[in-house]
Amino acid sequence: MAIKLSIRQLQMIRALEVAGSVSAAAVALQVSQSALSHRIREAERLLDTPLYSRQNKKLTATPAGLRVQFAARSVLAELERTEQDVAHMSGGVTARVRLGLEAYASHHWLPGLYQRLAQECPYIGLEIAADVGLSPEAALRQHTIDIALVSGSTPATDFNNCHLGHDPLLAMMSKNHPLAQHDYLTPSMFANYPYIAYHTNPEQGREYDLVFRRHHLLPSQVISAGVTEAVLALVGASQGITILPAWTALAHAQQYDLITRPIGAAGLSINWYLAGLHQVANREAIATVMALIEKMSLIKH
Repeated sequence: MAIKLSIRQLQMIRALEVAGSVSAAAVALQVSQSALSHRIREAERLLDTPLYSRQNKKLTATPAGLRVQFAARSVLAELERTEQDVAHMSGGVTARVRLGLEAYASHHWLPGLYQRLAQECPYIGLEIAADVGLSPEAALRQHTIDIALVSGSTPATDFNNCHLGHDPLLAMMSKNHPLAQHDYLTPSMFANYPYIAYHTNPEQGREYDLVFRRHHLLPSQVISAGVTEAVLALVGASQGITILPAWTALAHAQQYDLITRPIGAAGLSINWYLAGLHQVANREAIATVMALIEKMSLIKH
């Protein structure tokens, strides 16, 4: 069956999805609104079905339009990756691996990984994927990344998984915080103070599961900060308290002038995992990078 839509039309459909309106998409594509409207009608004519419904000058994707949007995302992402791969090949890189780190993860070990790759596997180009911190496993399933570094519950079994180790959870606070006088914190102590978190969505196998839900309590206030730097900056300014894995907490405590305390007399810990794709063309390179990360023994607590 002949392909009816061109790359230019897929780019148009993607621009409409991202921009949210014809006027904004026209600006992004550097064409007039009338020209963009003509392209939309042409795509609908080629497919012989409406892609958008038009109400009060607003375009809303029809079920067919949503399906084409999904295809446009996938095709354009793969085309972009192919062009990047070819460009890298001219420099001796024959395989590319995209690594996604969850929001909890520390980054101080990455230079060491790049150094090992340069020495042992110069043919592999490693990219750190942006904007997957809150859902790296979802990005892995969508093939936006090839490897995800995650904590908490064990990743799905349809990935190639590697357990990196157990990591203590540590409460972090400013040195003048009322709880700083204690050698360790109990879950009930969190109830009276603002809690600084990445986001407010409860996740299995992490602090909400282990500290709050298990003991049927919640902090007095939860502040969503989005990224590690913002979480630590707010904690350092005495705006609240947070909980981070020791791997991340100890790497940043001195920089933000924070102290750490274990949770409970016996402590609590989470698990770190690597999850990788294994039914893809670059699976050997993915396995090689995962093996290198495992050898680095990142979790040493």
